[in-house]
Amino acid sequence: MGNQFKNVAVIACLKTFLFVFNVVFWLTGLLVLVAGLWAEFDLYKYMELSPEFSGTAPLVMIGIASLIVLISSIAFSCIIKGQPVLLFIYGGFLACIFMMDVGVAASVACYRDTFAKGLHDGLTQTINSYDPHKANFDFAQSTLHCCGVSNYTDWIRSSPLKVIPMSCCVDPTHCITANYSDVYQKGCYDVIVEYLEANMDILIGIAVGTGVLPLIGSILSCLLASYIKKSKYDVMN
Repeated sequence: MGNQFKNVAVIACLKTFLFVFNVVFWLTGLLVLVAGLWAEFDLYKYMELSPEFSGTAPLVMIGIASLIVLISSIAFSCIIKGQPVLLFIYGGFLACIFMMDVGVAASVACYRDTFAKGLHDGLTQTINSYDPHKANFDFAQSTLHCCGVSNYTDWIRSSPLKVIPMSCCVDPTHCITANYSDVYQKGCYDVIVEYLEANMDILIGIAVGTGVLPLIGSILSCLLASYIKKSKYDVMN
């Protein structure tokens, strides 16, 4: 009888922890889904990456995030009802997500230099194909307070020759782009790289937290399923 009460108490605690985890994991999936949709339908309007990138990254984000939201939504019922088989399946799904996160992290580490070169080439390509009637690079320049790739001279040296756009102006209400002191002096590539380097600890923390989260959930789910099976076995005996 004592073991049975102990199992019930442990099961109740594990259910609570797993339910809270599932809420957090569901919200994480929703945030990744929103980020993926933004990257797919909004970001690429402003930043045309070089041909080295296939542009599949946002689609992968959307696919994984949609799966997380769907499975996590179903898991709420499994947690409440305490069905061991479904809990083991959920734990296996979370373990797969963890391994995918590890693979993505390894890919980022291996192709970090390629990404930097691709970003530089992509920004240069955007300037060369600049269309003043579209938002394109203007959004990036006005938001990041930068001009060109390395600096404002990229516009002057582009082929065909282009006029420095108004989005480079420090003060758009009093600006003559031919007067180079009126435009941002720093290039967008340096601004983006400096931002990433300045926030690298935060980015690494988010990446590690997001990566470890499925592993914790997988352990909790399998533990809960094991204790439920053990509790049923003790009742039968």
